[in-house]
Amino acid sequence: MQVFQLIQQIRLIMIKKIFFVLSGILVFFSCNNNQTNQNVDTYEEDILGFWSRTGTIQLMNGIAVDTLAFKDSKTPDNKQIKAFLTDRVMWINNFWKDSLAPWKGGSGGYGRFNIYSRDSLTELMSHGTGLMGAGLKKYKEEQDSDFQAWNMSIKLGDDEFSQKNRPKSEFAEYWEKLPDLKPKSRIDGVWKRVYEIAYVNNVPVDTTSAPSDIILDVKVMYRGRYMYQVDQTGMFDENELGHGGFGGYGTFELDSEKNILKEKFLWGSGGWNEEDANAANPDSGNYVQSHEITFFNDDLFLQVDSQNAGVLQGSGATGRGLVYKRIK
Repeated sequence: MQVFQLIQQIRLIMIKKIFFVLSGILVFFSCNNNQTNQNVDTYEEDILGFWSRTGTIQLMNGIAVDTLAFKDSKTPDNKQIKAFLTDRVMWINNFWKDSLAPWKGGSGGYGRFNIYSRDSLTELMSHGTGLMGAGLKKYKEEQDSDFQAWNMSIKLGDDEFSQKNRPKSEFAEYWEKLPDLKPKSRIDGVWKRVYEIAYVNNVPVDTTSAPSDIILDVKVMYRGRYMYQVDQTGMFDENELGHGGFGGYGTFELDSEKNILKEKFLWGSGGWNEEDANAANPDSGNYVQSHEITFFNDDLFLQVDSQNAGVLQGSGATGRGLVYKRIK
């Protein structure tokens, strides 16, 4: 009997020791996981969204010595917007103008991006508008390449970042993050126009494809803001107005119940000069286009403007439809 009781006491002591050891192990791994989660850098998420360039940082030996704000410069109306979404980047501005070129608007660029840390980013630009689009076309032809790589030094914060485009540059672009205007929606993403449909009295009469080597129409939509860019360097010679393409920036509202998309155009770039922009936007930001939206699936939708044929107006069309495919 005494032997049995002794064995039971030994078993009880061993169970308590095992429980204590296991508890310690669980606490160790729990603390370690929490510490790991706290140490994860979110730079890949922090870069996503719309950004507004508000000025230029002057550098001396790589150290910032002054910030030159657009609003305090000789060109206070300068604007530049950039969007990072998935692995794509797009930007447009209303400057970088060339009085000798047939187009009188600003420039823009589109391509992929890789971000390696809060200090390093590469943009692989493949298409553009204005001087950027014309320059990229020449570069790709001369180098037999699909893109031009820009390796940049950046400093990414929570709601701001600076970007130095060349290693020895004495200036860096200063950007501030734009706040979300709407919750995330089904239409958020990067989209490419794949078809254009001509309508006559609300009836589709003709469908045309949009091959990327001829024309590239890409639109970024994210939480209430949109930006689009149309590279037409494959359609027009460099001495023609259309070679500069065109782009635009604004805000949008999506009514998912009525399948209506409203886009408020704010300003344009590329082939948009000041007169064109003012004519299209006479009420300073109150120019709104309404489109009927049909989603075929999460990655394909049709956008129809039954009251405005746009570039198809000369062909007798009374409305215009654009089919967009999600870029992944």
